[in-house]
Amino acid sequence: MRKQRKPELAALTSLRGIAAIFVVWHHLMFVVMPDVAAVTPSRLFEKSYLWVDLFFILSGFVLAYIYQEAFRNGVTGTRYLPFIQARFARIYPLHLFVLILFVGFEGLQWFLSLLGATGMGNLPAPFTGKQSGETLITNLLLVQTLHWQAYWNEPAWSISAEWIMYFFFPFLLQPLLRLQKQFFIFVAILAIIPLIIIEWHFGDLGLYYAGWPMLVRCLCEATLGILAFRCYQLETLSQLASARLLLPVLMLNLTVLAIPVPGVPSVAGFFWLVLCASRLPQQSRHILNHPLLVYLGTISYSIYLVHWLLMDILKDGALFFTGTLAHQELPLVMQVAVITVMFIALIGISALTYRFIEAPMRKRLKPRSK
Repeated sequence: MRKQRKPELAALTSLRGIAAIFVVWHHLMFVVMPDVAAVTPSRLFEKSYLWVDLFFILSGFVLAYIYQEAFRNGVTGTRYLPFIQARFARIYPLHLFVLILFVGFEGLQWFLSLLGATGMGNLPAPFTGKQSGETLITNLLLVQTLHWQAYWNEPAWSISAEWIMYFFFPFLLQPLLRLQKQFFIFVAILAIIPLIIIEWHFGDLGLYYAGWPMLVRCLCEATLGILAFRCYQLETLSQLASARLLLPVLMLNLTVLAIPVPGVPSVAGFFWLVLCASRLPQQSRHILNHPLLVYLGTISYSIYLVHWLLMDILKDGALFFTGTLAHQELPLVMQVAVITVMFIALIGISALTYRFIEAPMRKRLKPRSK
């Protein structure tokens, strides 16, 4: 039988695009142009690394939405292996493509160092430190999140965490699909407690480190995503989390991010936001159903994976040609202009990588329906 394609929940796609944009601006401001970050009055962009938590919750929800029938009655090899193949087709081709570009950029620096280029004295030796042969192997295997730092394409640590989580996901999904409503709160608390412990012990939810806590973070939040799907499926919390509350809940999430409070409340807020967005009718004339936002969500994986390469090129290029960091020679207005131009360029490049790399390779590698 040919598996019927599930209709897209457009508002969830838009949320993924919004999350990717906030993560990108967080990196552009705090890594490339920190002077801009220093004059930003709120904590909104500083804490925007937490939008990765929305990615993890969305993954749990969307995978439960797609694979509920496949794993409701148990996990078998005939269903498990195509699931892993489909996940591989979804994330690995673009990850590999961007990683090859990183290696090529590092190779260019190695070649320039052989030529004795003066500017290479301002840069670390190629293929050392974070960009070593060892970390290249772990990146190729998508297990780099087991390091305590991110390497090569730094945002891909979360892709590594998701990849490892996928192997456990069907075994987690099957019992949660059968979970009775009266136990939802209990399981949600069990999923939140490890996040509280991680943030209490390390001081944040993964801003300055990776490692095994990020696997726990990913798995707990995928669990919350499955619970959000179960609430959507059973129309639980239909008054508290409805489509009409979508924009107020989004604004509330932005407010919580903007004030100096821990990150775990934002995780709970993202759960609420995803549940509200899932209930927005496809035909509704809502801003989160706007084609532009939906398209940004469609190419969000490309946006997320490509942007660090552009940042590396800018940072290393500035050091190579001037010997100073990119922001040190620029007035604040020019720094904002550079960020804006980089962001516009990123959207254009991501549209190309989605069209010519991500989408066709996913189609080619995904398992065939029978």
